[in-house]
Amino acid sequence: MSEHSTTTSADVVALAEELGAIRRRVLNVIGHELRTPATTIQGLARQVCDGAEPDVIRDEVGPALVRNADRLMVLLDQMLIAAGIQTAIPVGASEPVELSALVAERWAATGQPPLELLPAATTIQAPPGPLQIVLDAVLDNAANYGTAPPEVRIHQLDDTTSLVVLSPGPALHPEELRLAAEPFFRGERAVTSRPGLGLGLAIVRAVVEHLGGTLRISQDDEGLVTTITLPTQGIG
Repeated sequence: MSEHSTTTSADVVALAEELGAIRRRVLNVIGHELRTPATTIQGLARQVCDGAEPDVIRDEVGPALVRNADRLMVLLDQMLIAAGIQTAIPVGASEPVELSALVAERWAATGQPPLELLPAATTIQAPPGPLQIVLDAVLDNAANYGTAPPEVRIHQLDDTTSLVVLSPGPALHPEELRLAAEPFFRGERAVTSRPGLGLGLAIVRAVVEHLGGTLRISQDDEGLVTTITLPTQGIG
């Protein structure tokens, strides 16, 4: 090894061990999340093969198969989007979207009490499907891990519109903050409180960048601050 090299065999071993730990963590998370719907589908298929009554197949087995197959497809799509596979992002033409109304609608879908929203009506040009994916992931994150309902603000300039979501909660370690949008990363509090793949903010980043915008994750004295900035008139 050259005397000018700063890489040692110990560095290589440490890097290999770190990559091995990451690989085991990712495979463990994926396997755990996919196993439940796959096992359910397997059991339901065996009921069909074992001669379940037609009305049981129609009323119970069939709907359960569809639900679990849909769940598998959602998980696979989430992994592809988080990995930056743009073909997994729903397509659609841009159209005027009233952002505050869509935020209120998607927050209501979490089953939480209504938010205290927002400034006056704010319209942006965007495809609704990808935009809904972004809002669902950010608001679901706030509903699951925030200690109180989030504070949501919209700031609109001539060319850009920023959606700022402040989710109250304890401070994150700087390393957790740095890795928050990395696929399959889950902070200590997330791991100990809820199951999940650790894809939410990775999906947000991938879709926002696909829409020509940016994602910024920071924190203040109150909690996590997620800032999504998009072109007001859509991608030029």
